[in-house]
Amino acid sequence: MKKVLSIALMAACAVNLCACGSSSAPAQTTQAAAAPQAAEPGESAAADGKSYDKVSLKLSYATGDTGMDGLTAIEFERLVEEKSGGQVQIDRFPNCQLSGGDMVRHVEMMISGGAFELAIISENSFSDVDQTFQVTSIPFTFANYDQAWEKADSTGGEFSKNLFSKYGVVYLSTFPNGIMQFANNKRELHTPADMVNLKMRTYGDLQMSLMRSLGADPTQLSWSELYSALQTGAVDGNMNGYQTLYSGSMHEVQPYITEVNATLGLYDFLANQAAWEKLSPDTQVLLQECATEAAKWGRDYMSKTEAEVKQAMTDYGVNIYVPTAEELEAFKEGAAPTIEEYKKIVGPEACAAWGVE
Repeated sequence: MKKVLSIALMAACAVNLCACGSSSAPAQTTQAAAAPQAAEPGESAAADGKSYDKVSLKLSYATGDTGMDGLTAIEFERLVEEKSGGQVQIDRFPNCQLSGGDMVRHVEMMISGGAFELAIISENSFSDVDQTFQVTSIPFTFANYDQAWEKADSTGGEFSKNLFSKYGVVYLSTFPNGIMQFANNKRELHTPADMVNLKMRTYGDLQMSLMRSLGADPTQLSWSELYSALQTGAVDGNMNGYQTLYSGSMHEVQPYITEVNATLGLYDFLANQAAWEKLSPDTQVLLQECATEAAKWGRDYMSKTEAEVKQAMTDYGVNIYVPTAEELEAFKEGAAPTIEEYKKIVGPEACAAWGVE
């Protein structure tokens, strides 16, 4: 069933490029090793009369080409090259190749520039630079994606744009990494009382704080170690989005999911400020338009496939429990210490912009 669904999920983004990598994938590996500089821009008139730079731009992102950032990167590449008539080329580098697989270094290189011009990076990954970036991860801020996009396309997006600019980064658009749910292999979770002493894998200080607030036992663990840790009992569960849980085969070792919509994970389309300013105005407009359009594609893709993934996991035998209003309120009350802690950390301006109450 998983194989059949995976084929279906990938079809949407395979119109011009295979989701497992473009036809230039072997060349990308060579490029990653050599870390070449982008070609010097030279303006040339396209079919639409615009003066686009004749340039190759490197786009770096964290996962492979089947993750949400990879799929959306493929769509962005297609849009840019199609609309520019091939004048602007996008060279994709998945799995943080240009930073040696190091996600912290990935952020540092985006800010410093030189290695790549464009990137797709989770907003929370910038929290080591400035904890204000954690505002969108504050628990129970968004009940669904529509609420998130209402803020992302208005005051929240404008706040993020200004925050990124402080660090020499141009914010172009945003799309989902997923809304996090609680998954485990011990029991159905109805209230925080059911989480007491559960060994929950976490990533970052905010998730650690949240699990402690809910009575669980948080354990920092890398994603690559999670599957085997669930098998051996080193951990009992984790919090993640549906698509991430499914693509990582976590449903095979976690038969219980509680749909609490705990925190929002965002991916941002970004550009290094110095590299951006070297591009012509027409090229800048093109990249902005394509980033916005690709992000919309990513949002729609997530909404569509998330329902399919949930059904596939249910068919596999996973119990997906949706708490009652009273039970969900108990989770929110349990998370209150973390919510209040991080509201103070990110500050009132960030909270107001993103609708954190």
